[in-house]
Amino acid sequence: MRAKCKCLNHVTAEDLMTREVTVIPQTMPVRDAVRLLFEKQITGAPVVDAYGRCVGAISVTDFARMGLRHGVDVLVAAPRPVTCSFQEAGVGPDGRERVICTLPPESCPYQRRQHAEDGRPIEVCTEPHIVCVDWQVVEMEKLPSEEVRHHMTADPVVASPDTPARTLAQMMVDAQIHRVFVVDAARRPIGIVASTDLLAALAGADDEEHLLTKRPAHADFPQETSGVA
Repeated sequence: MRAKCKCLNHVTAEDLMTREVTVIPQTMPVRDAVRLLFEKQITGAPVVDAYGRCVGAISVTDFARMGLRHGVDVLVAAPRPVTCSFQEAGVGPDGRERVICTLPPESCPYQRRQHAEDGRPIEVCTEPHIVCVDWQVVEMEKLPSEEVRHHMTADPVVASPDTPARTLAQMMVDAQIHRVFVVDAARRPIGIVASTDLLAALAGADDEEHLLTKRPAHADFPQETSGVA
């Protein structure tokens, strides 16, 4: 987000948006989409067609619900469940078993650098049984292998780069979502504005704006909803 200490009336989607957008092809298998979101440490992304146009949206909440619909096991039966598909068994230099994280270094807060029995560095999971995000409620390998387009939310909420911040906020409230995709004239995703971006803009808005309007700062800004991201 680039907008800082700028009158909120003049802030647009282009000022607020994150420009590095991870997109998911509509033909990608559901399992691969889940892994991609986790690897990128994001909770949702736009779905695009072969021309790069935004045709849908998918989030970790959708995946969790999808797992339940397809009868995927909820991780409550086993006393010490495996909650991450990026784990594998390993052995430390002391001969004791370790849970190895196969993700790249520094990509998960529960990683710790240790050494394997042969002395090579490894990333060890310090909380191998914790459930910290929605996608961990299901076993990813049991998710359907169908393409994302069969499970995405079609007709996603999108905005142009010049959409005012206040309009973005109202769009999120109306659709009960926490992010809006910013698209170009060809409907290709070029950015994402999250509810946290709007809150940051509100916090950094000039005090002069509120003096001129003579209204509470929250008057035109919606309350965050409990809708899915």
